[in-house]
Amino acid sequence: MTERTVVFLDVASLSVIEGHGPKRVLWLKSKIEMEGFWTRPLKVEKTKRLIMDGHHRFEVAKAMGLRLVPAELFTYDEVNVWTLRPKIKVTSEVIMRNHVKGVVFPYKTAKHSFPDGALYFEGVHLDKLR
Repeated sequence: MTERTVVFLDVASLSVIEGHGPKRVLWLKSKIEMEGFWTRPLKVEKTKRLIMDGHHRFEVAKAMGLRLVPAELFTYDEVNVWTLRPKIKVTSEVIMRNHVKGVVFPYKTAKHSFPDGALYFEGVHLDKLR
């Protein structure tokens, strides 16, 4: 088992690969504001800073005007990719190509499974992310 670590990334350095649900963003924003803590890191591709998992949290961070977000970094060599939409081809190569072209998949298209690894993250107060 690999030990994973959390890094803090500039929100402006991140790129989405798929859309999001606006209602889910509103719900999550309210929850995070009420708790006052960010409790789950985004999962981000190491070199291009593509969001693999955490699109709703990313949108919440932007809506709250946060400068930083906690993240775990991965390469596509470490991650399995598949799609929930049989008519849309999703591979790591397609994701990278889409990024270069500025193409974003529809909401709930790309799925990722991540390697097992121990991650301890107690959360961070929102003030530290502003």
